[in-house]
Amino acid sequence: MFDRTDKEQKMTKQYLLTVRYFFPMMLLVLLLFFLWQGLQRDPLQLPSPLLNKPMPTFTLASVENSKKRLTANMFFGHVSLLVVWSSWCVNCLAEHAFLLNARKDSRLQIIGLNYRDRLLSARHWLSQYGNPYYKVIFDPKGLLGMNLGVSGVPESFLLDEKGIIRYKQIGPLNEFIWNTEIEPRLGG
Repeated sequence: MFDRTDKEQKMTKQYLLTVRYFFPMMLLVLLLFFLWQGLQRDPLQLPSPLLNKPMPTFTLASVENSKKRLTANMFFGHVSLLVVWSSWCVNCLAEHAFLLNARKDSRLQIIGLNYRDRLLSARHWLSQYGNPYYKVIFDPKGLLGMNLGVSGVPESFLLDEKGIIRYKQIGPLNEFIWNTEIEPRLGG
C-alpha cells in the first residue's frame, strides 16, 4: 500500500530521536535554570509593595488602654520602628531582649503591633517580659497586619518621620540586622 523510502524512514527515526531525547533534555535544562534562580534568592528578603509608601491608615485600640484609639498619625514627626509581635510567638520572645536594649536609642521610637492575639495575653506578656514599646497597637483580627502585608510574626517596618515605610524585616531583629540594615538608615 504505502511504502516509505529509506530516506523517509531515516527522517522519521531522526525525528523520533529528536523528540525522545532533545525535548526532554531542553525541558530538564530549563527546569534546572529556574531551580538555580530560586536558590539564589533569600526567602527573608521578599519585596514589599509598601516600601517607600505611607503607613496604611488605621484606627485601633491601644494594648495599654483599650479605650484609647491609635492612628497612623503617631508615625509623623518621629523615625519609628513598627514591630509586629504576638504573645504566642516563640521568635518574638527571642527578639524581645534585643528590643528592650534597642529602646535606649533616642533616634527612633519603637511601636508594637500586637497581631492576632488576645488583649489579656498581650498585657500579661508585656508585664512578664517588659515593655520595650513607646505605644502598642492592638490588632486582634490582623486587619492592619494584612494591610501591611504581614506573612507572620515577628516582622518589623522602619518608617521615616513622614510616616513612609523605608525598610521591612521578616523574622526577628538582632544585633547583626540592626547594624547592617537599621543603623545605616538612621544615619549613624
